[in-house]
Formats: sequence, C-alpha cells, structure tokens
Amino acid sequence: MKRKVVFLSLFFVIFFAITLVFSSATLAAGPSKKITAVLKAGGGAVGGIGYMVMTGMSKVIKDEYKRMDVTVVPGGWVGNLPRTDKGELDIASTTVAMCSLAAAQKAPFEKPLPNVKAFYSTQDRLFYFAIVRKEVPVDTVGELFAKKPAIKLCTINKGTTTELMWRNIFASQGYAWKDLEKWGGKMNHVAWGDAVSLVKDGHADGILAVGVKKIGWAMDLTNSRAMKILKWDDKFFDILNKKFGFGKGAIPGKTYPGIDEDTVCPADSGEVIVGAKVSDEVVTAILTALADNADKYAKHHNALSNFTAEGMAKTLKLPLHPAALKFYQSRGIETP
Repeated sequence: MKRKVVFLSLFFVIFFAITLVFSSATLAAGPSKKITAVLKAGGGAVGGIGYMVMTGMSKVIKDEYKRMDVTVVPGGWVGNLPRTDKGELDIASTTVAMCSLAAAQKAPFEKPLPNVKAFYSTQDRLFYFAIVRKEVPVDTVGELFAKKPAIKLCTINKGTTTELMWRNIFASQGYAWKDLEKWGGKMNHVAWGDAVSLVKDGHADGILAVGVKKIGWAMDLTNSRAMKILKWDDKFFDILNKKFGFGKGAIPGKTYPGIDEDTVCPADSGEVIVGAKVSDEVVTAILTALADNADKYAKHHNALSNFTAEGMAKTLKLPLHPAALKFYQSRGIETP
C-alpha cells in the first residue's frame, strides 16, 4: 500500500513538472503565428505623428503575424478615445494628457470611457511650440497677449488635441480665437502643409504647433523663411502642468536653421489605447511583436526613436487591458 502511495505521489510530481515546463515554453514562444485578426487603428492626421505611430505598429505586427491585418485610419488624439470606447476603433493613438483627462473625467471627457484601456507608451516627447516669422514683434508667448499684435496664425482643425491645448492657453489669459481678429489678425485652421504654404507666401505669420524635436514641415519652413520659436513664460508651465499634467522639454538650438538657442517647451508624451473587447490573444500578440522588435519599431519614425521594450508601460494613465498587464508582468516590465 505504501509503495502505491509513493508511486502515485511520484507520478503527480513528474506530471506537474512536465506540465510546468510545457506551459513555460508555450508562454515564452508567445501567441500562435497562425492567429487571425482584422483590426482598425485610429491615428491622427495623415502623415502626422499619431498616424505614423500606428502605421509603424501595423507593419511590425504584419511581419510577425501574417494573418493579422491592421488598417490605419485618420483620427485625432481627442476623438480617438470616445471612438475606441464605442468600438469604432480597436486600437488608437492619443497622449498622456488626454488619458489623464479621461481618467479624471474632465473636459472634454466628462463621461466615463469604460471600454478604453491602456496599451503601451510610445515613449516620445511632444513639444508645444509657436514658430513665427523673425520680424513678428514678440519674443515670448506672454508678449503675444500683452502686446496683441495684428498677427495671422495657423493651427490644425478644431477639436484636435493641438487646437484644444492652444485654445486652453488663450482661454487662460481671457482670450478666444475670435480675439485675434480684434487685434487685426486671424486664426487659420488648416493642415500642417497648408500652414507652411501660408507662411511662405506671406499670408500667415506663424504656426501654433505640437511635434517631436525635429519635424519635416518645420524644417521645410525654416529652410525657406527666417523664423523663431517663441519662449514660454513660467506661468504657462504652471497652468499646463496643473490642468493637463504637462512637463517640460527642450528643443535644442540648431535643430532648425537660424534658431540657435535651446527652447524649453511644455511637453507631453504618446499613449496607445486599446478596446476592452479586443481579445487577450490579440493584445498579447501585438505586445509580443512590439517588444521583440523594439529596434525595428523605433526606426519607423523620429517620434519612436526612444522606444524600448522596457519602457512600454511607462507613463500610462488609464487602466491596463488585463492581457497587457499579464504580458508586462511576464516580461518583468514595470507598470504604473
């Protein structure tokens, strides 16, 4: 009888050991390469940072999982959150500031977004800056409101994160876009390329922008016209930090022709979100592809140049998708 008990005990020990080995091997191997999925990813404006972040992700996924198709569609860092909550998008790009507002249910996200989950951090730095013609008679953002020059400015469409943030900056000083007309100026809501053309042709004086340290359209503009970046007064850093959680970052001098000094700007970062209904297997597959090919993803766009597997959960503000949390824990990647 004792021999039988010993034999059975030994059998179960061996059985569980073999099961553990196979389970660990399966986990290490990641999801099956035969996984099939058709997903819609929301970027930003075509050619913009948010759009390029998503197209880079799509390419990395396709190289690893041939049966997974990700279609990238235009979107916006504000609108991508409610669209993901409604199931119109499976994955989308946005920013840490927008996710902070959504988590706190602050405008423009007064209602909860229960189906929006944190996915991964793009680990970029997004600088808010005003680039204007050299001869514009102001040198700081504060002087813009103090002197009220007859200035014609450009930024992108209403409702986008860029427009929302700059509108908040104007509102913090008691002004709206229409006040530019009272000063003898104007606000143009146009695509970045159109904004550059307006400044080049003399129909606009500057652009209220957001972007990484070095942007193609800004390089094109500064190669064509003498430009400067307005300096930020300390009060604006305080306002943007308290309201949106912005930090600071510097655009180094000589990044653009004719702009030799470092410019310290309010800085945000990118956050990619995922719908709660996206399956655990698909979530794990995407994160596996990105973590295992971090170098490839980082080379897709300047905004992703700092991307590493170790930083994928850095700065995330919304609750993680359960499968994402499990993935990061299995890889020893620190989570908020």
